[in-house]
Amino acid sequence: MDRRLSGRTTRRVRFLVQLVIGVVVFMWAPTVAQAAFSDAAAAPMSIGTYDIPAPVGITGSFTCNGTRTSVTATITDFGAVTRATGYTVTLTAPTGTVTTNNLPATTRSTTITRSTTRTGTFTLRIRATVGAWTGDDQVSSLTCP
Repeated sequence: MDRRLSGRTTRRVRFLVQLVIGVVVFMWAPTVAQAAFSDAAAAPMSIGTYDIPAPVGITGSFTCNGTRTSVTATITDFGAVTRATGYTVTLTAPTGTVTTNNLPATTRSTTITRSTTRTGTFTLRIRATVGAWTGDDQVSSLTCP
């Protein structure tokens, strides 16, 4: 008596074994990938805007030329603005022409000069910047005596 299985029977046995393995994998695999949450949590969230204030406490002096058509302002300090990445200092002549000094956030002193063809009141402005955003101006009027 020959105990070997015929080729056809061997194929059937292999097919049945593969079928059983396939069914077991498909039945067991989804249970491994399932997850469940038993509780919910809420995260606190606050949304707002930042109003960039004007620098305060400006100290310094200014001088005029003999004809009162040029002003040099020397700023020795002003109050730091929280989150500022820089400062812009402008001096505007009575004719509207402007001179601008851009300062890094760590520098709060500068000298700025503006000349014009007319006498009158010059306007000194200092404002903080936060990235590309600009803050409120601190405005001082400078009139030559």
